[in-house]
Amino acid sequence: MRIGFIGTGAMAQAIARGAVASGVDPATLVFSNRTPAKACDLADELGAAAASSNVSLARQVDVIVLAVKPKDQRTVIKEIGSVVVGRPDVCVASLAAGRTLDQITQDFGAGIPLVRVMPNVAATVRKSMTALTSCRTTDEQVNAVRDLMNSVGRTILIDEDYFPVFQALASCSPAWYFQIIDSFARAGLKYGLSKDSAVEIAAQAMAGSAALLLAERETGTIPAQLIDRVTSPGGTTIAGLLAAEEGGLSSALVGAVDASIHADSHLG
Repeated sequence: MRIGFIGTGAMAQAIARGAVASGVDPATLVFSNRTPAKACDLADELGAAAASSNVSLARQVDVIVLAVKPKDQRTVIKEIGSVVVGRPDVCVASLAAGRTLDQITQDFGAGIPLVRVMPNVAATVRKSMTALTSCRTTDEQVNAVRDLMNSVGRTILIDEDYFPVFQALASCSPAWYFQIIDSFARAGLKYGLSKDSAVEIAAQAMAGSAALLLAERETGTIPAQLIDRVTSPGGTTIAGLLAAEEGGLSSALVGAVDASIHADSHLG
């Protein structure tokens, strides 16, 4: 199955590089960009192909990844729309945050196989959490897009109604995690550690904790069980947990999700 990327920005580059690193034949990848030299550079780097135009790309691939900015997506759809509608077996995957399946379908002016994809910033280090939802697609098409995104992390198939909460939990939350790490680092600085060392310590502790939870989740372990595992009676961990709860940690994090969903609804 040939996959074409319209747009070669940071996210498209991360996905394409991850796909090749995971074993995808670069000969099956095609790139186009409004600045043709950028598409050629990425194609040359990976051993893939560059199309002469977006329309040319749309004519030769099985999956079209729309990797342009949301504000530019309608312009691209107008350009390739007649080609896509005339090829009922081609699938379009949209990376545009905030653009719904219905909106994209209306832009094409016809019902086409469509996958909405929402990765996060960690795709650049192949640790993304990506949500997918689709309409009018075959299992093969959905699996092709999911395999592509699995090359840069983990994926989950969810109903589009849950995309706002997914966006809060996966796309917005990295900023909050960075803030948490920076707060821990400032605490380390308070007690004499260098800021650089404290950031490394806190970041690796968070990464290791997440990896442990994901590994043990396969056997049904939940976060509360891991909390109990590292918490001793009368110990330092429970003292810190109680202080964090007294400071409103849990309610603050739920409030952050609430605020993000409310903002998304307001902007929509």
